Amino acid sequence: MELIEFFVTIGYSITLMYMLLDFEVKRKKDIYLMGILMTLLLLCGGFVWQSLGYQSLMILYPIFVQVPLFIGFWFISKYKGIKLLFVLLTVIVLSSPPMLIGHIVSTFIGYNNVILRIVCLTLYLPITVIVYKYFRPLFVYMLRNTQKGWGMFCLIPLSYNAFTYLLGRYDVTIVREAPILWLDTSVAILIIAAYVLILRLFRQTREQFILQNQQTILAMQVSAIQERSDTIKESEERAIIYRHDLRRHLHLIKGYLDENKLSEIKKYISEIEKNIINTETIKYCDNNAVNLILSAYINMAKNKNIMVESQVYIPKDSEVSDMDLCIILSNAIENAIKACMNIKDSNARRVDISCKPKNDRLLIQVTNNFVGEVEFVEDMPISAEENHGFGTKSIAATVQKYSGLCSFTAERGVFKARVIL
Repeated sequence: MELIEFFVTIGYSITLMYMLLDFEVKRKKDIYLMGILMTLLLLCGGFVWQSLGYQSLMILYPIFVQVPLFIGFWFISKYKGIKLLFVLLTVIVLSSPPMLIGHIVSTFIGYNNVILRIVCLTLYLPITVIVYKYFRPLFVYMLRNTQKGWGMFCLIPLSYNAFTYLLGRYDVTIVREAPILWLDTSVAILIIAAYVLILRLFRQTREQFILQNQQTILAMQVSAIQERSDTIKESEERAIIYRHDLRRHLHLIKGYLDENKLSEIKKYISEIEKNIINTETIKYCDNNAVNLILSAYINMAKNKNIMVESQVYIPKDSEVSDMDLCIILSNAIENAIKACMNIKDSNARRVDISCKPKNDRLLIQVTNNFVGEVEFVEDMPISAEENHGFGTKSIAATVQKYSGLCSFTAERGVFKARVIL
């Protein structure tokens, strides 16, 4: 029974690590390395068990289980260092409730070890589901969007892990003693409560951040609508003038024809065509909200001597809200414009915007030229400028709502923001 519990506990810990690290398999070689490491881990654990006994294995548990887990996930996880340590310490904390509940249940039936282990093994599955459904989304968001303060965060689970290890060294016979059991349980409740408070704080911060983005988008839409309204009004006024002057135009052209001045006629007609083209309203897509945002940012880019190419098609039955589409496009295009402004040669400034359905998903891609180097942290571009670098975080947060994918790459002077919803 102890052997089964040992293997299941390791499997439970690895499962939680995978979930909380938002794990993505990129190279099969990493999986093989992880498999080899875990095999060696189990062999070493089994050797210690056979040589020194189960209690000795529990005392050496951090060395033979926790440290190898940290090293193994270092090779295959996109999160390294202090963030990976925080995840490992959190998994250790989340491994305590099944054991503590098992001890509490067993106290009512005379500390039966079989009942204790059955309760522990039974609770692993529901706790895994709870962690995945309620704990993981905010936890992953915190990993993605927070770069500072992880040392302080680690103190919370580290203090609990040190406390429980020094208290009983994972020895069941020590932990089951009433004073230690209730003390350990009380501390565990406090630590979990601290996690809940931290995650709720991040949730509120996230909601506030999204609200600020929505307000910015709304302000941009209002500005675009006002600009569009002024343009339409001006176009109508010009149309009235052209209709009024049509008789004069025809009279002048007839005069040129009578005098056989064909070159003058061509020149005059070209001028009229140019004025008519200037009154046309450009339509980038059929989605009115997105079209307003595109109009505002593309006009901004053109005023800064940036060449813009756009191919945007959004299906009418798209499940993505107009607001979220505007958040993604506005942040991506704004970042592209800022990057292009650092290019001295105006002829090299270029932004390409693409949005189209592909395989029942919506593919959004914004590319731009850039100069210099782009620094990435955990596949996310960061900015050294104060109050900058929030655009890509906003895109990632919006994509997360739809369980979509986003990627940012910078190669050979071309930056590409790619979103799949």
